[in-house]
Amino acid sequence: MGLTMLLLGLGGAVAFFGAAAWRVRRARPPQEIVESRHVTDLTEGRFRVVGRIGAMQTVSSAVDASPCVYVDVSEFRTFGGGALAQEVVREIRATPFLVDDGTGLVWVDPREAEIEAVTVQEDLGLTAERRLRVGEEVEVVGTFRRLEVESEGGPYRGVSSVWSVGADAHGAPRVSYRTEPEMVSAGDELAAFFRGAGVLLVAAGSLIALLVS
Repeated sequence: MGLTMLLLGLGGAVAFFGAAAWRVRRARPPQEIVESRHVTDLTEGRFRVVGRIGAMQTVSSAVDASPCVYVDVSEFRTFGGGALAQEVVREIRATPFLVDDGTGLVWVDPREAEIEAVTVQEDLGLTAERRLRVGEEVEVVGTFRRLEVESEGGPYRGVSSVWSVGADAHGAPRVSYRTEPEMVSAGDELAAFFRGAGVLLVAAGSLIALLVS
């Protein structure tokens, strides 16, 4: 009876927080619509640019050693007979990079930006990594300003003028792998919540079974 009540309580908590998350999501304002421009057509102001990541320096992926400009890696340790996992290490490594849309260049510092990146996993999920790889297509949204640079070598030598992107009244600039509307699912956040809640219930049930066995 006690175990049944405990599981019912967990289920009620998940339902409660799910309803709260849904209400918060519905209360959010519509996603900002920002004018898209090619780099060659930029003026100083807030715009959206889509291009491919070009590296001046790189950091290595912890999963497959691929060259990246941003890596956010977490390592987890299981306990309770493998039923639960806890994050034990988190490391973020990043380096400024250029976004090339074929008409010009944008200089981006990921350490001062909001990053939305694909998550990859290994070791049965015990290592999870968000990353931006060299050559990957991304969108950059923020306030653009002309930046004078000197390049002594590399693939961008001879470029004397590029654009930088920075923070404004809307917050930090955003870099995202979602470059097309169909890459955004309206239920992404809510679905992720319920997936996590389902894992929580399964893990709790497994842990209880271990404790009473």
